[in-house]
Amino acid sequence: MINEIFLGGVSSKNIKGLIIQTLPPISKPKMRTKIEEINGKDGDNVTYLGFSAYDKSFSIGLSSEYNIDEIIDFFNTEGTVTFSNEPDKYYNYTIFEGIDFERLIRFKTATVTMHVQPFKYSLFEEPIEFITSFLNIQGYLNSFNGVTVDALDDKISVSGEGTEETEFYIQVDQINLEPGDYILSAYASGTNADSTKIRLIGNTPSEEDSFGGTDVTLQDNESKFISATLNETGTYNYIYLKVGPNVALNFDIYVSLRKYGQNYSVINKGNIYSEPTLTIFGAGTINLYINEIQTFVISLGDEEYIVIDSSEMEAYKENILKNRLVMGDYENFQLNEVINTISFTGGVTKFLLESYSRWL
Repeated sequence: MINEIFLGGVSSKNIKGLIIQTLPPISKPKMRTKIEEINGKDGDNVTYLGFSAYDKSFSIGLSSEYNIDEIIDFFNTEGTVTFSNEPDKYYNYTIFEGIDFERLIRFKTATVTMHVQPFKYSLFEEPIEFITSFLNIQGYLNSFNGVTVDALDDKISVSGEGTEETEFYIQVDQINLEPGDYILSAYASGTNADSTKIRLIGNTPSEEDSFGGTDVTLQDNESKFISATLNETGTYNYIYLKVGPNVALNFDIYVSLRKYGQNYSVINKGNIYSEPTLTIFGAGTINLYINEIQTFVISLGDEEYIVIDSSEMEAYKENILKNRLVMGDYENFQLNEVINTISFTGGVTKFLLESYSRWL
């Protein structure tokens, strides 16, 4: 088998004249430690400080026809590397050491040393998306009595100033809920939401045809909840919105309906704990639990989503840091080898999990 490496997904076989003469051995990274000797005690105390990044070296050569500039460009990179002796994994790497390309031209051989991070990841593991909310607004736009309501997916925008109390029936994809415990959450971002009530209904805003049999009275920038236990199958078709009169309205409502206390299972297929990247969609204040231990309190507000990268200990949206929105300990945001559970409280509509498996 011809040796091969991939840098950022580009194969060395595609680089004219480049030969990968050897591949680095598969090895385990070194554990950094702090060792203390205590007088009067046998042995010593060892504190584990985490795995070290380390170097992987391999030899390259040239065939009779080569393009040295193309080879230089190939190695003038950083990112991900895959070696053909580990074809299903990738490492994150940087090249700090110089490469003697003059030697490569004269003697047709040189050494490349890559500085790799201690963990490797699957090339073929796909992100997992979990839909947590049963609600999906089909698309709604209506103006009545001076109030305009524009809704789609899980977001309802309300604006204007009503001349009198006004009701809106916003159609959602029909929801058929089996018996069990459920929670409806609504978060209003903007001004004067407290003049508005919201409810999930079948066809009419009657108690027997409503989820939980009551309204949610909204407040500005606060999450509101209705918990309900269904003893028989419930069917719901509309979000019922009641807007008060003579108030200048300008706010968005984010709505979700989910099963109470539902856990989502994730398998770390690797051989060591992983530090995943989590993208959360929703609104308001969200509590995140890993294996039933609270990890974060996320003040999402009306950001709509946030990305939490546990390996970098950063939270961001569209490359803008949002660390102030996340309170908790990143060291607890880890997935053990085998099965893990993730759960939330608050207005989460869906979440996306990446890099959830990891190997030494």
